[in-house]
Amino acid sequence: MVSVVRPFSLLFLGLLALTFGSALAGLVCGLWRVVRGPKRHRALAWLLAALLPILSWGALAVYAHRNGQRRHVPHNTLMTLMTRAGHNLMEAQAVYLYPHRLESQRLVMFYDDQVTDPEGDLGAMDRHVARMEEMTGLSLQAKIYWVRGPLLGRRGLCCNGVALGSEQSPADHLDRHELAHAVLYQHYSPDTEPPTLLSEGWAESQSVDSKTLAESALELRRLLAHLATAPESEVGGMLDRFVDREGFGRLLRKGRGPEGGIGSFLRELTDDFWYHHGNGPVYSVGGAFVSFLLGKHGAARFVEFYFACRPGTFEAECRRVFGTDLDALEKEFWEDAERLARDQLPRK
Repeated sequence: MVSVVRPFSLLFLGLLALTFGSALAGLVCGLWRVVRGPKRHRALAWLLAALLPILSWGALAVYAHRNGQRRHVPHNTLMTLMTRAGHNLMEAQAVYLYPHRLESQRLVMFYDDQVTDPEGDLGAMDRHVARMEEMTGLSLQAKIYWVRGPLLGRRGLCCNGVALGSEQSPADHLDRHELAHAVLYQHYSPDTEPPTLLSEGWAESQSVDSKTLAESALELRRLLAHLATAPESEVGGMLDRFVDREGFGRLLRKGRGPEGGIGSFLRELTDDFWYHHGNGPVYSVGGAFVSFLLGKHGAARFVEFYFACRPGTFEAECRRVFGTDLDALEKEFWEDAERLARDQLPRK
């Protein structure tokens, strides 16, 4: 049985409390000396120095929040630090503030009274995780913390080993999606950096049937093709309907550009902007694409491809792992999506 790795959240919270406590003490002492004297200038300098830790954490929090609002998570030191901090705070909130806890072989579920069938939900999602373990050949290194509700005011995400799912029974698409992220996250190394097309695509492929994913990807492609030649007034009205206005705006500009459309969705959705942008088309196109890769090439080669990709290497890794160029693979992918959309049943 997989064991639970004890969280380092208490150690992190202790260090955070020490940092802010020291800053507060320095602030109080500095203010006292500035008011009473002597050596007010020196006291003011120490007061400002005491504020640096608080200001630094505040600046990092603002940076991470703005990236989160845009659904843009770059792979850099600042975002890694804030992700680790968020992970520790989330673990602490789940462990000490959620009223109920139930464990299975692979999961630790934290929940409240809105979850009316905890045993049934836990059993279903444990089987879901077991199926992904068997399919990928990747065994869990620790139990996944699965939280049925928000943490730190956030919902529906996976932060390292903490998956935030649905708030009520039965467990649904959201739970399957976030748990799929958690399964692969356990095998990340510091330099792991797949594009969101693959990371969100993987999670969608494990939570939505292949036929629905194919239909969604084809609908997006048809819509963009239509808008590429539509009047500007219609384009502006349609853009307001999309949740990811920034991302869809880029695709629309590309589709209406001098090249005459989006020649390659896979290239476009793994460029410098989309590589770390987790919103919009990377779900629909990514989900259908990953489902295609799993069906055509198998889970072992998909996992190899997923963990090998880095910014700027997507096309080269495609040739190395699948033995084909990106244009040929994309053509085969869209043909497969069209075939699936016509079929009565989704691909197994």
